[in-house]
Amino acid sequence: MDPKRILIALVVTFIVIGATDYLIHDIILREAYAPGAGTIWRAEIPMSGILISEFLLAIAYTLLWARIVLGGAALKCAIALGVFMGLARASYDVMHHAVQPIPEGLLAKWIIFGFIQSLIIAVVLFFVHKPTKPCPGE
Repeated sequence: MDPKRILIALVVTFIVIGATDYLIHDIILREAYAPGAGTIWRAEIPMSGILISEFLLAIAYTLLWARIVLGGAALKCAIALGVFMGLARASYDVMHHAVQPIPEGLLAKWIIFGFIQSLIIAVVLFFVHKPTKPCPGE
């Protein structure tokens, strides 16, 4: 593992997560959050918690990808990582829906946009931290 390549991938992944979170939650879903303001959602969102969450997620994606590429990888491996991480993230969305009064329509949007975001992150990781070996068997 090359620490410099991993650090660059981590920084880029953190930026991609922040940018896509902003696009999804502050632009696309802004109106969907309005009815729950002050009841479901905090009136003031603590940015430190959001940034810590995004950084932890960036670490998870980056280190998983760095481990995957050790054995050789291709774009299809990155897409598989995006699907698996999308499933993991969707499980938490469903759990939040189970314990909070989150509308089903919003839950569906979280899952769909979460999968799209996971795929984007994984594909960006592929291009930023390109495998040095091809996929085994190719």
